[in-house]
This record gives sequence, C-alpha cells and structure tokens, in this order.
Amino acid sequence: MQDTVRPGDVDWTGDNPFIYLKHDPAAPDWASLSLYFRVALSPHGSGRAMLVLEQPYEPGALNVMRLCLTDNAPLAHYLLEGFVKKFALFRPCTALIDGLEIVDGAHFETQLHGAESHTESAHHDGRGMSATMTWQNLGSAFAVDVPPAQTQTGVHEMFSVFQPAGAAFVSVNGRRLPGQTVERDFFGGRAQSAALAHSETWVRA
Repeated sequence: MQDTVRPGDVDWTGDNPFIYLKHDPAAPDWASLSLYFRVALSPHGSGRAMLVLEQPYEPGALNVMRLCLTDNAPLAHYLLEGFVKKFALFRPCTALIDGLEIVDGAHFETQLHGAESHTESAHHDGRGMSATMTWQNLGSAFAVDVPPAQTQTGVHEMFSVFQPAGAAFVSVNGRRLPGQTVERDFFGGRAQSAALAHSETWVRA
C-alpha cells in the first residue's frame, strides 16, 4: 500500500504570497521585494507578518520603504532567519534584513473580490505605519510538491498551491511603490512575479 504520510517535522504551514517589482523588466535588480505570511502552525504558534524591502540591493539608499510588521515577533524572526534569508532573491540583502526592526503589535485585514483582486493590509496605529499588498487578475491555481534538493532552504520538502496574478502593487504609508511585475519562469511555465501561495507547508526532510 502506498505510504500516504510524509516523514519529517512540519516547520510551518500557512499562506505566503509575494510581490516582486522592477523599474525596468530588462534590468537585473528588483525595485522591491515584498512577502506576506499568514501562518497557521509553527514552533512559535500562529501569526502574520508583512515584509517590504524597497531597493533591497542598495543598503545605503535614502527615502525608501523597508519594514516588517507582525503580530507575533518571535514568529517573524523565525521566518526571516530560517526561511526568507535563504530565498534566492533575498540572499544578497541578508545584512539589510539583519538590521531591520521587527515591529510587533500590528493589525491585519484581508479584502477579497473574487478573481479580480486580493488585498492584504497591515497597520500599526501606535507607530503610524501601514502597508498594503494587492494582487489583481488572479489566474488558475496549481499545486506543487518541491523536493528538498530544489527548495530554497535545501533541507525542506515544500508543498503549496500557487495562484499567479496578472498584476500587483504594494503601498506603504499611502505611497505606492514604483515598479511593475515582470514575466518570468515559474515552475515549468511563465507567470508574472506576483502570486498567492495558499496552504504552503515546509516539512524538514
């Protein structure tokens, strides 16, 4: 009989949508990298976090938006250290992430409009900080099972259901970040550099 139970510890499971923007589709560097986490289970419990890095490969850039808002600081630290810093696009900005303040006590909300748009918002009234990520023109969802040798950490099997977006944008403190999504290779096909990631699960091999 086929074994239906995967071996290994579930390090976390939840949602992990992303939006990556460029000023110029032909340019090598990204204008901003943004991630949202809604974690249902982890060693640090459940919680949410939103990470926005504008000009992530220019640590000395001025007047740019870089923040991490969360409602569970230990969880946010765990995700940044054990996962985000290992993601390929984020590896060159490890020092920037190390110096980033994790702002706890944020509040989050979700707005859904069918396949037209999906918005995740984070705000911290005490600090006067807010961030919004919006995915538009959502496409068909597909499931992936990525073996450890091909995942970003190299030690986890990763399961997820991705739903690519036709376009997306990010706003911080009311200012829309410049740039646009670009078409790129994505799990054997082509898709814009923004997608919802439902039921993402990282199992340590």
